Amino acid sequence: MFIGDLTKQDYKLGLPKVIGEALDYLKTIDLAALEVGRHDITDQIYMNVMELDTCAAESKKAEIHRQYLDIQVLISGKEAIQCSPVYPDLSLYTEYDEKDDYQLTPDIEAKSEIVLRPNMFAIFLPYEPHKPCCNVEQQVQHLKKLVVKVPVTLL
Repeated sequence: MFIGDLTKQDYKLGLPKVIGEALDYLKTIDLAALEVGRHDITDQIYMNVMELDTCAAESKKAEIHRQYLDIQVLISGKEAIQCSPVYPDLSLYTEYDEKDDYQLTPDIEAKSEIVLRPNMFAIFLPYEPHKPCCNVEQQVQHLKKLVVKVPVTLL
């Protein structure tokens, strides 16, 4: 997992080239003006833009991916994301959905929480459990965010 802030000069320092290029692209567009839905960035990389309200972490499931990494960028609001550095016990997850590249589980072992504010991003590599869109300090927040999906084969 990596976290960063698009407003900082060194936002892509140490990141793989393809991730840096995706972040560079995001800096060239008006994120707030993006319409909800899927937007292709290249023939292999795309982003999903969404608006939603956060909810209690206990009411959400954690997710992992295998074929894509996530670059989650907060456009507006404040969001908590639970995550863990521990490789997941896949027997505790739902069956893998190959078409949509995800598996779910009710909770995360050895979890930590990060809070994103506008222009911050969190990058989750395959098999890194994460539970996004959670309340911050038990307060519901209205979010606009995007998730860039990068095939792991491009790393």
